Amino acid sequence: MPFDFTTAMIHATVPVASAPGGPAETGTGLLVSDPLPDGTPRVVLVTARHVIQNIVQNGGGPVQVGLHLKNPDGTWRKEWRAEPTQAGERSLWVRHPAYDVAVLAVTVPPDVAALAIPVSWFADGDTFARQGVQTGDVVEVLGYPQGYASDGRGFAILRVGRVASYPLTPETEGAFLVDFPVASGNSGGPVFTSRRTDGRPAIEGAEGPQPDEYIAGLVAQQIVPGGQSINLGLVVHALYIRQTLQLLDAAPQIPAASAPQPVAPSTSTGSGP
Repeated sequence: MPFDFTTAMIHATVPVASAPGGPAETGTGLLVSDPLPDGTPRVVLVTARHVIQNIVQNGGGPVQVGLHLKNPDGTWRKEWRAEPTQAGERSLWVRHPAYDVAVLAVTVPPDVAALAIPVSWFADGDTFARQGVQTGDVVEVLGYPQGYASDGRGFAILRVGRVASYPLTPETEGAFLVDFPVASGNSGGPVFTSRRTDGRPAIEGAEGPQPDEYIAGLVAQQIVPGGQSINLGLVVHALYIRQTLQLLDAAPQIPAASAPQPVAPSTSTGSGP
């Protein structure tokens, strides 16, 4: 069967929630295979910074992650796992100093770890220029709007949108707008391109994504001027996801930068209803 980038992204995208009993907080996360510097396998949850921050501040953690597990008969089920955010006085999650991105190393079964996507799938600072990305290009977005999944097995809801910003230079414009129906719970969801985006067929024999298939960023906010949704989401460039993953292993400190301001009043999309 030809490799399908969208299906791989669906398998790696998970719901994120607060522990039962406290204020409801929901969001979206992506499981990433990010080995330790010595090569030891490690799976990391990537999400919006405010998703974890809201859970920690309102309930003290842990973060609940909904894993996709396969049954012996080939069907799927969702199983919630609690992931601690503190070890004594030490915080286990890392946030970008300027952008709404956070990462948390998680413990998952081997079959779930096999579904985690590699770091190489994230766009870098040159990807948009290399691929000729333009305002109006179509992208796909995965998430859990208002905490809803596509079904009881916990797979994310797929939506399609268009890049709505200009210009699109990650180093100077740390985020960009995407025109799609964004809602509370979409925060942390991946925004990506695939061969499905414009109807192109998968390539027979391909074992991984093609050069024009990549993760462009993650949803950080919805734009809500005057409290009214206008179907715009603010997306942090994938370059800053890469930088946040580097911070897990005490990489050289990333210089703080001024986070880009949305073009209209906005609100975070991580809290539940």
